[in-house]
Formats: sequence, C-alpha cells, structure tokens
Amino acid sequence: MLIIRILLITLSLTLSLLGSNAFAQDINLQPKYGVQPKNDAQKAADEKFLANIDSYYKGDRKKAAADVATRGWQFLRQGNAPDAMKRFNQAWLLDSSNGNALWGMAAFEAGSGKLNESLTLFAEADRIIGDDIDFSVDYAKLLGVIGAQTRNKAMLNDAFTRFARIHEKAPQHTLNLQNWAIMLFYAGNFAEAWKKIKLAEATPRHAELDPRFLTALQNKMPRP
Repeated sequence: MLIIRILLITLSLTLSLLGSNAFAQDINLQPKYGVQPKNDAQKAADEKFLANIDSYYKGDRKKAAADVATRGWQFLRQGNAPDAMKRFNQAWLLDSSNGNALWGMAAFEAGSGKLNESLTLFAEADRIIGDDIDFSVDYAKLLGVIGAQTRNKAMLNDAFTRFARIHEKAPQHTLNLQNWAIMLFYAGNFAEAWKKIKLAEATPRHAELDPRFLTALQNKMPRP
C-alpha cells in the first residue's frame, strides 16, 4: 500500500520510543486526556496549570489556548509528537472549542495510524475551523485515505468534491493538487492524475511534490 503510506500525514513520531503500555497509561498522550476521569493528583496538576495560566494571561483562556496550540504545532513539525500532544491537550483544557488543538490531535492520531479516531477529531474541528485552507487540505486527504482503504465510494467522492472546492479557493495549493492526483491514481484514473500533477508543477511550491508518487504514476502511465 505504497500510496496509502504516502498519503499519511508525515510525522516523525517518536512513539516507538515509548512502551506501548506506558503510552496507553499516559493520558497526556491521548486526545482529550483519553476522555476518562482524572485522579486527585491529575486534578491538582490541572488546577495548578490553570491558575498559572490565568495569572499570566489575566484570565484570557482563549488567547492562552491559541498560544499553547501554536506551540503544539511547533513541536509536531519538529517531530516531537509526545510534547505536541501534551500541548494540544493543554490547549483543549483551556478552551475546548480551540479548533487548532483538535486539528493537532487529529494529525497526531493520523500520523500514528489511528485513522478512524483522527476522522472523528477532524469532523469536530471542521465545525470550528472548516474555512482554514490548510485544515481543509488535511481533512480531504484523510477522507481520501480512509475511502481508499475501505473502498468507500461515498467517502472517496466526498474527498474529490473537497479537492475541487479547495482548488477553486486556492488554485496554487500544491499539496491539495498532489493529494487529488494521488486519489485519482488510486482510482485508476492516471490521465487525470497527470493533469493535476501538471497543475501542481506550475505552482510556487512545486518542489514539495513527492518524487515517490511521481515515480509510481510514471510506472502506471508514462507522462503524457
């Protein structure tokens, strides 16, 4: 499943360095703290954290959540997934309506192969930050991945519709065009996939195109 691996959100996850049992037990590394009751020590830690944040941000928890979520994304891009999830959870604790925190959790879950869990978080975030182009690109990509894996035509069609809608709003978005091409490849429509790649190659960020995918497409159908 080379194409599916290409489609997965690229995260240099360090989860393999954590014991699987330790990961399961550490609620800080689970979206929304695992959605389970906390013990007294954990509650006390939350109270201390919130008190410190309220003091620093003068009670503006939405601003605090936005800053903490941003830090989470910085960690994620650096390949530090555990610290990223801790920040996303803290941002969610501060403001459960913070879409960037939910998006970050969704990216984390997708990167660790938990696609259905990721999809649930994406759907929740979509109601909050669905107008964000980069978020929309990630969400459409995940729908395409799951649709391809499960042979769910409705989900695949939803992904294709989203790719087209994003392209109307952001025609120069390289990765959206690549994701669109990859899903067309998976559907066996190689000629259309090449059309999307040619559009992507004309965008400013064309260097971001995945050479592995281009090779796979070339092997199926030589460049027109």
